[in-house]
Amino acid sequence: MEETIKLVKKAIAAEVTASAFYSLASEATENDETRMVFLELSTMEDDHAQELVNKFKTLFSVSEFDGQAYLDELIKNDAGADIEQTEIINKGTPRQVLELAISMENRAQETYATLADEVVEPTFKQYCLDLAAEEVKHALLLSSALDSLDMDIEDRPAL
Repeated sequence: MEETIKLVKKAIAAEVTASAFYSLASEATENDETRMVFLELSTMEDDHAQELVNKFKTLFSVSEFDGQAYLDELIKNDAGADIEQTEIINKGTPRQVLELAISMENRAQETYATLADEVVEPTFKQYCLDLAAEEVKHALLLSSALDSLDMDIEDRPAL
């Protein structure tokens, strides 16, 4: 259970960081469609963190880990985008921002897949697999936006 708790903490922290990243990126982008995608992703990542806490609490009676307190502490301490991520958002190219976002989504997918491998409780295992699949969808959406950077503005598909 110790390894599971460690992975759940990692996943919660990653969701908080991703939410902050997307929120900052939405403020920095000049493209309205990209801004909307970033805002939507920020909200989704917030939801993932809270759902993960709730699901873990519901399915496991673990006294040594209070997921809600952990999430609240991360938020209170403003554990958002790190210095490197903030620098890329503020000074990087749109390509660099999207590449970083894709790498974050890929890491999140890996974390959820590892967590699914770790747990035996079937409902939580499936929940982690579902979140891993959702993170893959996020990465694909961002990859599409990245690909569109090489197109003329009028040829770009809507995000």
